[in-house]
Parts: sequence; structure tokens; C-alpha cells
Amino acid sequence: MSRAALAMLCLRASSGLAPRLRARVVAATRVRSAATDGVTGTKFEEADEAKNPQKRAGHQVKGMKEVDPETAARQEKIREHQSGCARLSWAEEIRTIAAQTKGFASLSTVSCAEGSPIAGFPSGSVVGFATLPETGAPIFCFSAMSGHTKNLLKDSRASLTVTEPAFEGAADARAVFTGRVTPLSGAAADAARKAYVEAHPTAFWAQFGDFKMYGFDEILDVSFVGGFARAGGVTPDEYAAAPVDPCLAFAEPVMAHMNDDHADSLKQYVEVLVGCAPVKAAAMKRFDRFGIDVRVEDAATGSAGVVRVPFDAEVTERKAIKDAIVGLSKKCAQMDPDWKPSE
Repeated sequence: MSRAALAMLCLRASSGLAPRLRARVVAATRVRSAATDGVTGTKFEEADEAKNPQKRAGHQVKGMKEVDPETAARQEKIREHQSGCARLSWAEEIRTIAAQTKGFASLSTVSCAEGSPIAGFPSGSVVGFATLPETGAPIFCFSAMSGHTKNLLKDSRASLTVTEPAFEGAADARAVFTGRVTPLSGAAADAARKAYVEAHPTAFWAQFGDFKMYGFDEILDVSFVGGFARAGGVTPDEYAAAPVDPCLAFAEPVMAHMNDDHADSLKQYVEVLVGCAPVKAAAMKRFDRFGIDVRVEDAATGSAGVVRVPFDAEVTERKAIKDAIVGLSKKCAQMDPDWKPSE
């Protein structure tokens, strides 16, 4: 699946939106699949009905090399560790991904090009978006000249695919809103424009006369793929009620600092605390109040994966970050005082 294709999944907003953004709630069916990468050994097929209650079919796995008993045992320990890690709920994770600043996403509308062979076909656009702080409803600032604007005015059906900021591929999170996007007016438009400019502070065009505010008026579905073994969705009510993780406000500079100045510490965390084999590279890709997600590359095989490193306690304020990260380093030193990064 290409990155562009992965970027066409959508988030569902909620009922209880501001006047023109009040969504009609449609119950979402939840499905979860199990999926494997070369680092964690995450399963592509899951026969255990307790883990796969919907009996969702697995992938037809072909051409994958058998792993030796030692590697299989290590991967099993990693899976056990990861299953016990505290994480955001799906609703919180989607809400936090959607609340990213300076966000751009893939919008699919229905082409209104009359007389054209593409009339009635899905038409994709990459657009800036923001969300209303009260409900998380996605909103936009569109020019009257844009093709997607013309499409929406004739057929409001649309979907918006939002990816996490560090999105690179199938192991990363993406969510899709599907519903109807319509023009906003009055107080609803003013509130949406304010939220959009706060999320896109350099968007000077948002004040142009031919740029109008749009938002989801009817939201039918919110689907989510959080990486391997994490696929399903939440209801609009669940999405709207979920809080944005407080660490979003300062996660970006923290991750940049760790990746630029403390890459060896990240290697230590995943090898000592999680149990990974020696890794060639490790980079923090997500940070929330329960812990960090680290993208790793196995030193021996080059296999890539994403593993979770949990904190000992929730971190909700920036001043507590240093203590949490130092705590991880101290724990590593106690568990393996002779650890050194692989060459």
C-alpha cells in the first residue's frame, strides 16, 4: 500500500458540535485485527478468539522466513511486554492526532466535473485542517477557486484522512472522518476561523475574502488504524468526549531533543527495558502521558518496528518530563549496568 493510499483513511467527529457542525451520530462497528514485523514478531494472523472476537481474517502470509527459537522466544517476551504497556484509549489517540498544529491531510470529495470521464469519481486533495477545541470536529479554510470547494458545494460527501505527524508507513497511526462537509457562517464560521489560524499561524490567506470556512456537518464514521494489530474505530460520541493528551503541547521539542542528543539512551531503553535485540537506530516518534513510542531498526537484520516504552507514572506537565526520562535511565542502569550501544 502506498503512502498516499494509507493517507486516505478518516476520523469521525461527534454529535454536540457547534450550530452548523452538529453531527448525526451513526453507531460504528468495531473491528480489531492482529497483524508481524521483524522486531516484535507481531502476528499477521490471530487464531485466539479472545484476541480477535470478530474473527477477522488475517493476511495470507507468504514468503516470510522462519525465525530461530531464540529469536522467537525474544519476540514473544517483547509481545508480552508490549501488551502490558499503558496507552491512550483509541478515542484519545485519534483526538490527539487530529489536534496536531500545522496539520495537512488528504481530503476526498466527489468530482463534479460534468461531461468529464472523472465525473462522480473520488477526487483527492491535500488540505490544511484544524479542529474545534470543544469537540475535535475538523474544520477547513477553502478558496472558492479550489476544485474540492466546487465539489463540496455540489455534493457534500467527503472523507478526511489524518496521519500522525511522524507517519512513515504501515506501522504508524492514521484515522478517517467520513461524512458531509458544508460551508459555515456567522458565529460558527468565526469560531472555526479562530481555531484554524491558531493551528496555522502563518496562514495569512485565511483572511482573504474568497476563503471561507467549512466543516463536517454530518459525520457518519470514524475509523482508525494505529499500526500493526490495531484497526477499528470509535463512535462520534467517544471521539468528542475524549481529551487531547496534555503532552501534545510540548511533545515536539522533547522528541527533537531526545532524537538529536540522546539517541543512545533510546537504544538503551528498547534493548534493556523492552528486550529488543541490539538496534542500529532508535528514534522517538510519539510521546504521551503514559510513555513513548520508539521506531527501531534491528542491527543484525535491518528489520524495522515500533515499540512502546512506558513511564512508571503518568506525565502531564512539562516539568515532570525530565524526571520520567531520568527514571528510565536509572532503571536501565539497575537492570544492566554494563550495557553499551552496539557499534
